[in-house]
Amino acid sequence: FPEILAPAGSIESLIAALRCGADAVYIGGKNFSARSNASNFDINEIHKAAELCHLYSAKLYLAVNTVITDSETPDFCDFIKKTALCGIDAYIVQDLGCAELIKKCVPNAVLHGSTQMSVHTLSGAKLLKEMGFTRVVLSREMSREEIKYIADNVDIELEVFVHGALCMCVSGQCYFSAMLGGRSGNRGYCAQTCRLPFKVDGCDHALSLKDNSIIYYLDDMESIGVTSAKIEGRMKRPEYVSAAVKACYEKREKGFISTATMENLKNVFSRTGFTDGYYTNHLGHNMFGYRKKEDVVSAT
Repeated sequence: FPEILAPAGSIESLIAALRCGADAVYIGGKNFSARSNASNFDINEIHKAAELCHLYSAKLYLAVNTVITDSETPDFCDFIKKTALCGIDAYIVQDLGCAELIKKCVPNAVLHGSTQMSVHTLSGAKLLKEMGFTRVVLSREMSREEIKYIADNVDIELEVFVHGALCMCVSGQCYFSAMLGGRSGNRGYCAQTCRLPFKVDGCDHALSLKDNSIIYYLDDMESIGVTSAKIEGRMKRPEYVSAAVKACYEKREKGFISTATMENLKNVFSRTGFTDGYYTNHLGHNMFGYRKKEDVVSAT
């Protein structure tokens, strides 16, 4: 069955993930992470996180998925060497230059291609395989048929987002936040500009998509060759991580998700419900939603 991969922006979220049955957790350091506004982990905390994960027989993946500048190269290499000593199981990378640097600093490092790479084709997956990546985190905008086609034609692990926020733009390609407010998503500072009340044809939030939730399809994803079921949300609270991991665990181990668990997941965080539009290839207006008062109140 697919690995349940949970997000953790803090040590509290990491503990929540492990206690609820996550097989792996991904975190970010204080630098070079695409979620710079999360609490994130310093070197000592990364070491503690690795120890905790391995105590639970879980893996720890480190997201170094921003684009870096030439002047940051020495600091980046130093950071990679230090984190490798902590026992990191894999690095999630966007910048191909970073991938090359990681291989030079830690030759046996395991590389996962971040969703920020926008890999959504067979040729893209094959290229990463040739470059030494063991896994690709596919674009969140892909359908079941597109995922299956890649799985059938290249021997590389596939990681798919099964729950969490969707961007209006393809991950890694959005410059909206950077252009409007000088906060680049590719440098870890996305201001979520698409959540603002842009009005088109009577729609109050015309660029805001509901959160993706395809946990119900876990067994189907396993049948088409998906290796890892990834939950989005390093900016979210431990309660959210707990609820999402529990839903994945129930579906995988019991074959169904209880009504109480699903209701709890919706109450913890939702934009007036969820969508499975991309996976099922049913695109349309019902994929859009935003945080209303009742969503915020239920989250308390």
